[in-house]
Amino acid sequence: MKSWPNFGHKKKNRNMKRIATVLVASVIMLIGSAYTFQAIINWKIDAEKAMVKFSLTAHGQELIGNFKGAKGVIKFDENDLANSSIDCTIDISTINTGIEPRDKHLQKKEFFDAVGSPVGKFTSTKIEKTATGYTATGNFLLKETTKEISVPFVFEGTKTEGKFKGSFTIKRSDYKIGQPDDDIGDEVTITLDIPVSIGN
Repeated sequence: MKSWPNFGHKKKNRNMKRIATVLVASVIMLIGSAYTFQAIINWKIDAEKAMVKFSLTAHGQELIGNFKGAKGVIKFDENDLANSSIDCTIDISTINTGIEPRDKHLQKKEFFDAVGSPVGKFTSTKIEKTATGYTATGNFLLKETTKEISVPFVFEGTKTEGKFKGSFTIKRSDYKIGQPDDDIGDEVTITLDIPVSIGN
């Protein structure tokens, strides 16, 4: 008597092969992800030399100032922008316009509110390549107000040290910095000069 072909056995073998293939593919993806994670460069900010400058028009003249003490985490690899990120803060109490009484005035609640809102913070949500460098899009927190902004920037340096440089514009009115005033411009240009080196 002829026995019926064991189709169930063949089907089981095919299923096992499919499972094995999926497992192998998963392992390869995990290894690739781990390698990518390790390849991301963690840049350490030189807080002493980092400079965040700002400028605006006030009473017919250009008012220039800066903040010091930039801190945070910059993970940036031009070959892996999807996993790159920026998370940085500035110390509002370091505001410097060259005139001490004006600096103290700008720290008051109606302006930057250095006591109630001691830091400004930028947290990126994505970093993209552009024709002239890169653009970091993310959330900028200032005086308890968060707005999405885009920061065009470039990186100048080597594989172990360099500078991130960029510039962007915000509006005073968006962050409730001072009162509307025809003699003081609403637009504020912020310029970044952030020295970095390889960190842990």
